[in-house]
Amino acid sequence: MRLPWEAALALGLLVAAGFFQKRWLTGPGALAAGGLGALALLWGGLPAALVLVGSAALGSLRGKSERRTAAQVLANGLFPVLALGLDPAGFLGGLGAAAADTLATAEGGRSPWAWRPDRGRVPPGTNAAVSVRGSLAAVSAALVFAALAPLFSASPGAVLAGALAGALADTLVGLLLEERFAYWTNDLTNAAATLTGTAVALALSGPAA
Repeated sequence: MRLPWEAALALGLLVAAGFFQKRWLTGPGALAAGGLGALALLWGGLPAALVLVGSAALGSLRGKSERRTAAQVLANGLFPVLALGLDPAGFLGGLGAAAADTLATAEGGRSPWAWRPDRGRVPPGTNAAVSVRGSLAAVSAALVFAALAPLFSASPGAVLAGALAGALADTLVGLLLEERFAYWTNDLTNAAATLTGTAVALALSGPAA
């Protein structure tokens, strides 16, 4: 049974308020998260909402320590949530891309070394650099979201490809655009990654295996 939109919005804002209390979100960030949560409930039901909440918690626990803004929330969640109206594979692929990037960044910073195509070996944590540890973390996150696909009658292969493509796009966009143009922010890089993950998963989506 689908919830009325008023109830979905109230629940979304309630969960977002909890994130705000934990100092994971700014006030506008909590409002944005509450709106996305309401849409996830309306279009994907409780399973989609739980995946969205879990993804947001992962980003806050393993990502940067400061409160996430509305721009950061929308960059990571808007395209995946909108995809629920088309195919849940896009939802999972986009969120998988965000999770893969988050874990790759967190684990890559702990790696003994990293590599960039334009510089070679660089210190761990360098923007747009890759490492074995970070790459394994990204693949692990993508596999988790692919494993969720059958619960949504979505294609695991499409979700996996979308998540990995989005994580790769984050690295490439960070290298080619974020470091070269002052107006191109990390939020835009994250949005490009989730859009790529969502779009690739939608393009490859078919009947669940």
